[in-house]
Amino acid sequence: MKYTKEKNQETILAICLGLLVIYLIFKVQVLIPIALGLIAVALFSQFLAGWITWIWLKISHIMGFVMSKVIMGIIFYGLLFPIAMLSRLFKGNSLQLKKQPDTYYQTRNHTYSGSDLENPW
Repeated sequence: MKYTKEKNQETILAICLGLLVIYLIFKVQVLIPIALGLIAVALFSQFLAGWITWIWLKISHIMGFVMSKVIMGIIFYGLLFPIAMLSRLFKGNSLQLKKQPDTYYQTRNHTYSGSDLENPW
């Protein structure tokens, strides 16, 4: 919980800016005195400013942890899952995961030459 004075003031001013933006959008009158009070705390009490900074950063870490999971879930179920289902519908068994009664080996009519081994990757 040891933050510099500048870090405390920067964090509290960011919170105040957010409160004032919310005030401009939703016209909630109580946000202006809260923002002014937070600015006064940032200027006059390093102890309270440190606690506010600590609490705010913990909240942001929790939000980052939760939101990363939410965003990855949205990407998976919104993008990758539908692509996989469409691929499964239209391409069939491209990985040959289903058991077949015959062999998995495929006959390939190809005559190998030295150029096949020049650049394997």
